[in-house]
Amino acid sequence: MAAIGLKMVYVGIKDDNGNVVAGDAGLSDTGIFEIDTNKANRNLGTKTANISNLAGNVTKISGNNQVVDVSAQDGAPTVAIDSNFINPEKKEKMLGHVQLEDGGWVDGDKPVETGLIIESQSPITLTSAFFCFGRGIMTQTAQNVQTNTNTAETREDDNLTYTAIAYDKFNNKCAAYYDAADKNFDKQKMFDRVFPGNQYDATNGGKKK
Repeated sequence: MAAIGLKMVYVGIKDDNGNVVAGDAGLSDTGIFEIDTNKANRNLGTKTANISNLAGNVTKISGNNQVVDVSAQDGAPTVAIDSNFINPEKKEKMLGHVQLEDGGWVDGDKPVETGLIIESQSPITLTSAFFCFGRGIMTQTAQNVQTNTNTAETREDDNLTYTAIAYDKFNNKCAAYYDAADKNFDKQKMFDRVFPGNQYDATNGGKKK
């Protein structure tokens, strides 16, 4: 799906039943966390969300000295997220880390599943376009801390990798795509599908229902 820019990234932690977790145990009162550009929320937005492996391998089937069919595997999408800064507490929860009594964070005993929506924009209608993933895990594999110099400040972004998993509400596929210009599009239903049990009012600026 062709798109212009990156408007927003939405994340929500899932419980063992697949419902989004709200409140203190989750990422927000609504269950859905926006990686916005509001410094009061301790966020600085996202530069890129690079989606790969949307399609699986295609194998040609030969017979009688010609290609007679093809076998296509399902995709196994991953998303490389490069954010300028994500609220540290929210990021640790996305990664499935648990907090120690003195404020530190350590790996949890098992991965935490999250839902993910990436919002972009259509090149022609300029309406929103959404790349949605109902199940997956976030990981952070590296941290490259570098010195400042006398002439430059050295920043490192929050780089996360999202690995998608088959999702029953996407017909057991990993991803779904929505165009806000489609006659059947319903933003609230989309959010409810990706983040079941949320309290996010998608038609009212994300306020709590």
